[in-house]
Amino acid sequence: MKLLCINQDEQEAGELFRYFTPSGYSVIHYTNPLKAMDNFKEIRPEIVVFNVSDYPRHWKLATQFLRQLFSKETSLFILLVDSSFPEEDLHKSYILGVNGIVRVQGSFSASLKDIESLILHYKPSPHVRKDHHLLPLGDQPMDFMFMNPANLQLVTTRVLEISETGAVVKPTEQMKIAGLEEGMTIKSCSLKTGETIMNQTVRILKINGIIELVFLDDSEKWKKQVQSTIKTYN
Repeated sequence: MKLLCINQDEQEAGELFRYFTPSGYSVIHYTNPLKAMDNFKEIRPEIVVFNVSDYPRHWKLATQFLRQLFSKETSLFILLVDSSFPEEDLHKSYILGVNGIVRVQGSFSASLKDIESLILHYKPSPHVRKDHHLLPLGDQPMDFMFMNPANLQLVTTRVLEISETGAVVKPTEQMKIAGLEEGMTIKSCSLKTGETIMNQTVRILKINGIIELVFLDDSEKWKKQVQSTIKTYN
């Protein structure tokens, strides 16, 4: 998973590298925001961490440039700000397509867990992707639906990553997943790809803004259907 860091401080970039690399992230550092923007298309970063204090006049341009190429689900844009960040810019950042803001207070290392927590709200960790051989779908549309057994609400989600053994999905309406718990088994789920609907039983591994699922039906028919679907989407 590519994490692109845009900041001036080499020491802070080193801390970011040491924190995220052991978990499976590939950290790329730029001190020149314009050069970083020029390489967005080539690098295809899944996460961009931008230090606003270092480049207060460039974060809006960088956000707009990234959003011309990738959606908020495909490529996260995270701002690192200090106490001087204007309140009116909070609203602007949301409109422009920023995924989240981390306020750096005190040492930079104290903010690393907040950065990681924000990332995991949108994307699975690299080890989860590796364990289940998950393939990111980018902006390709694929829906996964199920009935929440806790409140009998129909939950519609967008598939972010998928493999034969599991998937990571993002609920369309967070309120509808109330009552779901990790370890819960849900039957009669539907995976919709174009005009094809496949049924599956799943177990919830983790809920944190996104939902990590493992497929319990491992039949050869299911595997072939998923393999065929993945080939169609890539």
